Amino acid sequence: MAVRPVRDVADVLLDRVIAEESEVLHQGFRAGAEYAVTRMDSERERVLHRLECSVLEPQLDRRAQWTDARRARLLADHSYRLPLPTLLTRDDARSLDPVRSCKVCWPNVHGSEPRPLRKLQARGLRAQHVGHVLATPGGDSLGPIVSTASHSTTGDDGQRREVVEVVTSWHRLEYAPSDSVYIWDLPTDSEAIERKMRLFARLGSDLSPADSD
Repeated sequence: MAVRPVRDVADVLLDRVIAEESEVLHQGFRAGAEYAVTRMDSERERVLHRLECSVLEPQLDRRAQWTDARRARLLADHSYRLPLPTLLTRDDARSLDPVRSCKVCWPNVHGSEPRPLRKLQARGLRAQHVGHVLATPGGDSLGPIVSTASHSTTGDDGQRREVVEVVTSWHRLEYAPSDSVYIWDLPTDSEAIERKMRLFARLGSDLSPADSD
């Protein structure tokens, strides 16, 4: 007969605390939360995130948050707790003030926040930018980038020049290598979908996709 390992007091205590934390997060998700606020207790430091934000994601992994040092402190003081993100519905997020918006996930709950843009020279576009949205300097979309390529061409004056060709889902554009281009500094659609799937697995495992709509 296999001998089951003896679980010490620290393991039992930690499991109970993580179960409590997870239940709070599950309740918020089941209530229709789409956003989360970190440091809710501090008006100066609170930040609003989308639930699938890459900055927020590690904080939703509660077991990973409990490092050895934090576990030791919990064992010494059973009332010790870590800050927990506050999950909010869209309406709750809109009514929260003051709060800063995360620059990584762009919550934009009021629909008026400018998109975060990254500026770079056209020669700096690489395969890693495929899928990101190319934009005008004002932030309007020119479509997701499909491909980029550099080549030489002959101008009307007969001179050879280098050109960076950018193909988006809507346009085929040419830039000089030193021209400034702008992309939305946001996750691609595929990255966002992958994060949402991980989020659903972590917080919505007891829901069907229809229940979460």
